[in-house]
Amino acid sequence: MTAPPEAGQTVLVVDDDDTVRTGMLGLLRAAGYAPQGYPSAAAALDACDPARARCAVLDIHIGEPDGFDLCARLRALAPRLPVIFITGDDDPALAHRAGLAGALSLLHKPVDAECLLALIDAIPAAPGAFQ
Repeated sequence: MTAPPEAGQTVLVVDDDDTVRTGMLGLLRAAGYAPQGYPSAAAALDACDPARARCAVLDIHIGEPDGFDLCARLRALAPRLPVIFITGDDDPALAHRAGLAGALSLLHKPVDAECLLALIDAIPAAPGAFQ
């Protein structure tokens, strides 16, 4: 990690694979974050507050709506929300779409823990953000 996070910074994790989601939540907790995990876009939209999150880690293929649509919906609520996409597919078109969506990065599964944490740690904290 580049710097320890302030206590309680929320990271939203949306992945329909229970094993991936659970592993990522454990990694983020161990790094000092307060992750919130959801198995679908609908579950995340029903329960999360993206305006209070440091960032969102979104699987692209989570059913309907997919990760790109979820990103757009979350950004409608929190326009400056940083997003990191993850996928198990090696499709260059997904990387292009992630770039067009303004994602910080597109990571391939299995996600490299150090890379993920470095991306999240590098997100600058705005004064009064992530409360």
